[in-house]
Amino acid sequence: MFKKLKTRFEEFDLNWRKSLEPWDGTEAQVISAERHAFWIDHEFLRYLYHNMAEVAPGVYRANQPSPNRILKWSELGIKTIINLRGSSNQGSYLLESQICRDLGINLVDHPLYATRLAEPEELLSLAKIFQNIEYPILLHCKSGADRAGLASVLYHLMILNTPFPIARKHLSFRYLHIKLARSGILDYMLDTFEQDSKKTGINFRSWLETCYNPNELTLKFRG
Repeated sequence: MFKKLKTRFEEFDLNWRKSLEPWDGTEAQVISAERHAFWIDHEFLRYLYHNMAEVAPGVYRANQPSPNRILKWSELGIKTIINLRGSSNQGSYLLESQICRDLGINLVDHPLYATRLAEPEELLSLAKIFQNIEYPILLHCKSGADRAGLASVLYHLMILNTPFPIARKHLSFRYLHIKLARSGILDYMLDTFEQDSKKTGINFRSWLETCYNPNELTLKFRG
């Protein structure tokens, strides 16, 4: 019963997204995308709560933004938005990419993951993005808890060289990250780095380049 309902919902969502392609930004498409974002992507939960915080001077984090929120951030000077969900045909993404183009905001799509570990190259390339974009910036995922939290930690470790105990606080329940859920694999990765760093003094970038093995860590986390 549940599987059938789940399958029907997924088909309904897929067909809705397909109806938005190709995206031309017509009034009918915008209305449909807004409804998709509100009901399917849970914009109704983000309507009042934005999970927004300052990561560092010129760096902010939040959950998936609506066009109105992006407009307000543009007025406050935001130059770049890093979308940690990656590009998609979801209504929320189509609306976000459209208004960023209209406002001249640089939208960078760089997917991270809440419940699995990224490859070393994916994390190192995020550091390169941080080094080459125009500030102030906004980081966001869907809820602003897991992927935005990890990216905030990475910014502190690889760009600011912040001491690990301070950087680590950006992935916490304060931002609705739950360590005991499947997203706890992100904590396991950071905890493993902390242990290795205490033993050898290795920094995070070097650890990613020489020690980090996402497949091995995943097996240990699950086992």
